[in-house]
Amino acid sequence: MDGVLIVDKPEGWTSHDVVAKVRNITKVKKVGHTGTLDPFATGVLPLTLGRATRLTSYFLSSDKTYQGIIRFGFATDTFDRDGEPIGRDACPQLETARIEEIFTRYLGTVRQTQPPFSAKKIHGKPMYQYARKGVVLDAETKEVTIKSLKLQSVRGSEAEFELICTAGTYARSLAHDVGRDYGCGAHLIRLRRTRSGEFPIESAIPLSEGDRFHSRDFFSDRVISMRDLLQELPAIRLSSGDRDRVKHGMDLNLLTASWEAGEYRLLDETGDLVALAQRVQTFVSPIAQPVRWIRVHPRINFE
Repeated sequence: MDGVLIVDKPEGWTSHDVVAKVRNITKVKKVGHTGTLDPFATGVLPLTLGRATRLTSYFLSSDKTYQGIIRFGFATDTFDRDGEPIGRDACPQLETARIEEIFTRYLGTVRQTQPPFSAKKIHGKPMYQYARKGVVLDAETKEVTIKSLKLQSVRGSEAEFELICTAGTYARSLAHDVGRDYGCGAHLIRLRRTRSGEFPIESAIPLSEGDRFHSRDFFSDRVISMRDLLQELPAIRLSSGDRDRVKHGMDLNLLTASWEAGEYRLLDETGDLVALAQRVQTFVSPIAQPVRWIRVHPRINFE
């Protein structure tokens, strides 16, 4: 079973819980996830199975889309609803225009405060281990890019938003920082990932139906095959001889109409994914100008 399974992560589960459950049901030894969701969050969690685990880094780095709700009035030590309140509830009556103005400050590339209860490692240990022991670390920041941040509605002290961002962005840190700028504190109370890279929420499946988990066959029928992944990369079909060269990690000189891309999918004669290759050179045929050739080097081999 090789490919990607798009799961709708349930509330209360860690991403690793989902991986373990799918591994147990499918009996596939290699299962990975492509971007952590906090336990209280739900939504799109693409899982890589079998040979597709070699593609995990591609999906980890893809953009993410979220729907969420920020509760204004007080911050928490985890930046979300699972933490302990910091200060009293200011019970604000929110001003839509003011929130929208604050949102504009976070568009583009910004420095974001890392939440103390996170998996970010300091001296080899995740930050949440220090936080649970009461060890206070200096607040770290990281650079992220927020491509879109839209206010969708305001109800009392709650504001619903849509966020499109690069990988590694903490939605709960955004809620914390926006609350600080508003002047009353805030924290994230709901988060749902609606897209992860090329995978939308419409393609996500639940782990269970009622009280019963889905079967191995159910999941197997819904795995996206290797040949259908990374469709944004141009594909090159290989001869049997070139496939053997790829198997041994050799560079290939190939004639292709798409010679400007940096990466390519290399397919066998049946259309199955053989490798991902990086372009290392482009040159013009000395005999049949202006026909262009490319030299590629296999980076990830699935043979």
